[in-house]
Amino acid sequence: MKKRIMMVGLVSVMLAACSSNEKTEHNEHKVDKATQESPSSPSKDFYKETKDVQVSHIHGLGYPGSGDALMLATHHGPVLYEEGIWKETTGEKHDYMGFQAVADGFVSSGHPEPGSDYKNPLGLLKSTNAGETFKQYAFEGEIDFHYLAAGYNTERIYVFNEMTTKKLGNGFYYSDDLGQAWTAMEMGGFKADMMSNIAAHPDDPETIAIGTDRGLYVSKDAGKTFSLATKGKMITYALLGKQHAYVAELVDDQVQLNQINLSSKEEKTMATPELKKDNAIIYVAVHPTDDKEISIATLQNDVYQSTDGGESWTQILAAGTVSN
Repeated sequence: MKKRIMMVGLVSVMLAACSSNEKTEHNEHKVDKATQESPSSPSKDFYKETKDVQVSHIHGLGYPGSGDALMLATHHGPVLYEEGIWKETTGEKHDYMGFQAVADGFVSSGHPEPGSDYKNPLGLLKSTNAGETFKQYAFEGEIDFHYLAAGYNTERIYVFNEMTTKKLGNGFYYSDDLGQAWTAMEMGGFKADMMSNIAAHPDDPETIAIGTDRGLYVSKDAGKTFSLATKGKMITYALLGKQHAYVAELVDDQVQLNQINLSSKEEKTMATPELKKDNAIIYVAVHPTDDKEISIATLQNDVYQSTDGGESWTQILAAGTVSN
């Protein structure tokens, strides 16, 4: 399903579902850090260079495994962009929704590729080898998390659950053990009709942000209370970096990208490609060790990359297709 700007309308019954701080247990797969797969590179024939990338429905982008390759989660599996070269997989072409790059791989949800033996939806999964294999930890065949955030260097995962099950109700939750136990977020002070995404801080598990039609909400206590960092703005995507927040918004139907210093609250408008409302920014990614490298994806599947902190941009994917 193609991501639309402000896709979810949050009604009162949804917020009521997560108004307590109760813990819920969900023990489908016992998670032991010592037994989790260590990060590794995929086998040499899993990704192949391609001179004709065709991408429909970008569902996320980031730098998994602390590497230099930018990964796009697409409707037909992941693709990589590294050193000016595009690569696509030779298998495991699953529709990854809620994709989030983390230091040792990526976490995601979504739907299996046609003909796969996996149950649909995929539930909560994690890959530590760029998608060649993955482990499913919770809600296999039950939930597809469209709204998922993960701290890059933490174990914390945040979700908004749209698909009520006996084990997890509708609402906002977080987990520190890949979905085995969940804490419902209290959401104090949060009032919005629509949201773009949830963003988790890479190092502080208690700090999150939510982009909404009223501005950017920020919580520093794991969702117990929220305050507006920016007011009266239509946010289309928000990303929390180590020192800055990157906030894409619509201003008078024009696309704008702002950088906010998390300490001083100083905000500056960054240069962006010329984009209109119908091609708004819906994803932002920053290289984990070089914050000068920033990548953005748009509603119409255009991808741009900057290597100078947003001073200039190069289009690396145009309307989902690029020929080398």
